[in-house]
Amino acid sequence: MSAYSNSTSQGYSVTYSNGTEDFFPLNSCPVPVTPDNFAVDSAIETNPRFIAAENGSNYEAANGGSSLSLSIQSNNSTGRYGIFNFILYGSEKVYPCGGSYWTFNQLGLIQVTIPINSTGSLQFARMEVQTNGLPSTVILCTTTTG
Repeated sequence: MSAYSNSTSQGYSVTYSNGTEDFFPLNSCPVPVTPDNFAVDSAIETNPRFIAAENGSNYEAANGGSSLSLSIQSNNSTGRYGIFNFILYGSEKVYPCGGSYWTFNQLGLIQVTIPINSTGSLQFARMEVQTNGLPSTVILCTTTTG
């Protein structure tokens, strides 16, 4: 799986084990994920603490096409942690950069923090789930001048 972008489209190019390829446009549903991300996200999303935090809503994993090794990590005096964000999207399209680029409005954020042990494994039994209200979204808009 790799990110794809040209002058007319952007998204993810996926090559399957049998050699076939698919293109998933940016903002498509579902968004392709690596097998490692799917395993981690599934373990988080089936945890009773996460289900309680969702409170009947459907939050989406925010790590989309990135690899698990690129997930946010935090190091402090108490150890290493993996930080995983899940976003609740609304149905309203917003155009943060003007033009044709759009995304859905964001209504909520669940942040999951999981300790990482000395061998690099996630310690799901010690997972912490926090509902943080609205996410702070950073969208970089680029412009070109002729």
